[in-house]
Amino acid sequence: MIRRSGNFGFVDNGAGEIFTFSLNSGGRGWTPSHFMLRSGSGSFGYKYMNVNGTPIIPFGPDNNLPGRVCGLLEKFYAGEGIMGKKAGLQWGEGPRLYRDAVDENNIFYREWVIDEKITAALQQTDYLTQMHRCLIDLCHLEGFWVKFTRSRGARIGAGRIVRVEHVPASKVRFVWPGDNALPSEAMVADWPVPDSKTSHLYPLFDPANPMKYPVSLAYYNIYSFGHDHYSVPRFIGAFDWLELAGTLAPLLATYNANASAISKHIESPQSYWDAAEARIKDICQQKGIQYSPEMLEKFKDEAMEHYAAAMTGRENAGKFLHTSQFWNPEAGNFEGWKIVPIDNKVKEYIEAQVLICKKAEAAATSGFGLDPSLSNLILDTKLGSGSEKLYALKVYNATETSVPDMVLCRPFQQFIDVNFPGSNIKIGLYRTVVEAEKNVNPENRMKANA
Repeated sequence: MIRRSGNFGFVDNGAGEIFTFSLNSGGRGWTPSHFMLRSGSGSFGYKYMNVNGTPIIPFGPDNNLPGRVCGLLEKFYAGEGIMGKKAGLQWGEGPRLYRDAVDENNIFYREWVIDEKITAALQQTDYLTQMHRCLIDLCHLEGFWVKFTRSRGARIGAGRIVRVEHVPASKVRFVWPGDNALPSEAMVADWPVPDSKTSHLYPLFDPANPMKYPVSLAYYNIYSFGHDHYSVPRFIGAFDWLELAGTLAPLLATYNANASAISKHIESPQSYWDAAEARIKDICQQKGIQYSPEMLEKFKDEAMEHYAAAMTGRENAGKFLHTSQFWNPEAGNFEGWKIVPIDNKVKEYIEAQVLICKKAEAAATSGFGLDPSLSNLILDTKLGSGSEKLYALKVYNATETSVPDMVLCRPFQQFIDVNFPGSNIKIGLYRTVVEAEKNVNPENRMKANA
């Protein structure tokens, strides 16, 4: 089955697969632009999409998941603040070098060391800046990209990695390798609307042969269940709540500027305007002027402005307005001006919106995987106490730091392993153990040093 509109069309092959085509202007006829799978529910999911002649694997349903995450967090008042807090907790005091060690009780621990040669090599690639940028992407998207650049001596056996550079996750997409195959290339471009002049293809880094390519890309991520190539944010289930929370502030601002200002409804009898129209027509006839409906509309505007001026303003405070009704035999009813106060129920409306906002905050915080006491969110008008924060911090360090630490440090560990083989030096994030104030000597407490 083929359905086409202009230069764009669908082809259903009857096997649950749908191809989209674009009719180009180069005279080559139909060229496939996308390959999609159609599920039984009728929804669509892209397997790949054609970009400047290269099939790439889209990142999200619209190939712009990083952009959507950015938009949601920027509109949610606490979004980037919470993500910054999470990144700070992960970073601790930054990366340090260490060796694995075992104490007399057969317990593993990290023996922190100082190696000037390795540190100098890492500094040449600005590893602190690059690692921190990788951490930001990891916190937001559960994955990040880096670009490895090797030296020119690889062909004569003197190769080494000279640079490890962070590449924003929003700019990289895997190249579709075909069915039942792993990607071997990636495209760097300005997504979601790439320009062929600024798009570049790179091979993927090969850990088994790190000197294979002069420049290569590598993707490091915390695996997301059910997602083949890219990881997705842990708070993806809270997207709708984040979007709702982001709309509350502009909604209330618009309400305050508009809806809440409507306090009275004025009803006017139709016979009043019929009589006014008759008077205007009579005046036009006397002056020899052609009557037009715009004349009545202008009279209505002027009458409303005059009527409203008598009801508003500080000088009219405490005054009253008199209206009268008369019997209209044609309508069979009383007619006259009416002023009906409008009950906006502002209190109920605001309280309902605040409750929705609280629910959105709770859902978002749960999705971020951060305890409210650590995110500085005040839920139910209660800020976590010091002991609650300390306990939450210890639980967080014990459960939420090992895997991100392993993923974040991996490219820099590969840098060390390639350039300093046999050193047994590892790199990891160093975090100071926080103790309760009552367990700290009085002279060393924060209060004493304030």
